[in-house]
Amino acid sequence: MNGDISQLCDIQTFNGGYVSFVGGEGEKITQMGTVTNGVFGFENVNYAPELKHSLLSVSQICDKGYSTHFTDKECLILNSGIVILEEWILVKSKRDGNSYIIDMKSNVPDEVTYLFSKVSEQNAMLWHRRLGHENAKNLNRLAKNEMVHGLPVRDFITFGKCVSWAQGKHH
Repeated sequence: MNGDISQLCDIQTFNGGYVSFVGGEGEKITQMGTVTNGVFGFENVNYAPELKHSLLSVSQICDKGYSTHFTDKECLILNSGIVILEEWILVKSKRDGNSYIIDMKSNVPDEVTYLFSKVSEQNAMLWHRRLGHENAKNLNRLAKNEMVHGLPVRDFITFGKCVSWAQGKHH
């Protein structure tokens, strides 16, 4: 979804859905097009003029055969064929439709790998982002089950409002 029509090409008018924004405001989607950088592109991108930030569909990237890697500074879209070593994987998430669902209860490996970390209250949001904007309840479960040593439960009760959460809840 994009709010900058100058980034779209092959624009088509269509009777799309309705986008809600924080505060209850919203608008009807009436156009869509393609966004490309010449090497990689997205088709069927909805245009919403009031949208301040473009929204990225990870499932659409994966459907094209690519994969993604998110850090605290950037998102990388990787060529197909990139292999992730099994020992690097901390949590696996199954895809359900266009969403990836993490079940912290059933996602414990047979041999638990413990991570050591010194997490301060200032880093609570960093852990929240690293784990795919996981909610405080599941972050507390990670700390309580000592999946990450030194991760105090109290850090994940008070972290502030997450803009990505609000954007992700748009219909």
